[in-house]
Amino acid sequence: MVNGVRLLSCGRLAIRAAFSASSLDLGIGITSDVIFRRPISSGSSPATSTSSDAAPQSSSSTGVDKVVASCAGFPKDMLKGASTVLDTGMYGDDACFISRFKNTFVVGVADGVGGWRKYGIDPSAFSRRLMKECEARVTIGEFDPKRPELLLDKAFKATAESPRPIGSSTACVLVVHQDSLYSANLGDSGFMVVRKGKVVAKSQEQVHYFNAPFQLTQPPEGFEGFIGDKPDMADTGNLPVEKGDIILLATDGLWDNLSEHLVLDQLKLLEEGKATVQEVCNALALTARRLAFDSNHNSPFAMKAREHGYMAPGGKPDDITLVLLLIA
Repeated sequence: MVNGVRLLSCGRLAIRAAFSASSLDLGIGITSDVIFRRPISSGSSPATSTSSDAAPQSSSSTGVDKVVASCAGFPKDMLKGASTVLDTGMYGDDACFISRFKNTFVVGVADGVGGWRKYGIDPSAFSRRLMKECEARVTIGEFDPKRPELLLDKAFKATAESPRPIGSSTACVLVVHQDSLYSANLGDSGFMVVRKGKVVAKSQEQVHYFNAPFQLTQPPEGFEGFIGDKPDMADTGNLPVEKGDIILLATDGLWDNLSEHLVLDQLKLLEEGKATVQEVCNALALTARRLAFDSNHNSPFAMKAREHGYMAPGGKPDDITLVLLLIA
């Protein structure tokens, strides 16, 4: 028993250790808004981006005119303060990236499986490497924008190369390309598309059983018996996007603590122009963090646990990572 919560008995290693945590001081690591614009006609001032490493502007003019993207998050364990964010786009064992090639915009999140820590393995190493491999291929255009699962596959295969991180991770990659959103989601991270205050698309989590999501795995050499899924098992899809659409991509630290109703309430400020993308992104992260440690919160995770015969009252302390996009 941990804090009155019954842990799920599991015969495999890669099961998320998501129940135990202590109440910690709030803090946040945040990137600034990254604005991607469609190039304007020649003779005018060049289009700008606040991203210092953005890909060169395309000479053509097709697809989405502008995408504003921001990320925010919290590591679950903040005893050491904000320094626990090891790298840009890292929040505890979670990782994310925001990138672009010409007029195509790509974002992703990955949630490292914390169960590896009890074997002396840093769970963040694999998720961080996976996202960096995705980002590297986007930067040079080595991907099919309509097939994000193939980008995930290339990145996963690259993690097998030295220095090879041991670990497991869920993953979700989204591509905004020519007025369409293409998605690949493996595990229990996921995304939501909101249009005029209503959810028009939402990913479905993939789990083997309760609290055991689909995950990509690089096990120790010669070892077997770990949960290990393939990138082509990701749930894929596409849908048209419109000006004003809001896309929220996040790890389960957000989805397990915020109901759809709470998310939509916070997004209203962005829809009404009363807050920036970064401000709303920060607010969502802060709310999820607060509720994660609220013992009276009837969280989505608590409700899901009850459905499977487990008692896990309150919020679910976990790493929280989200990327928020506005089609403007």
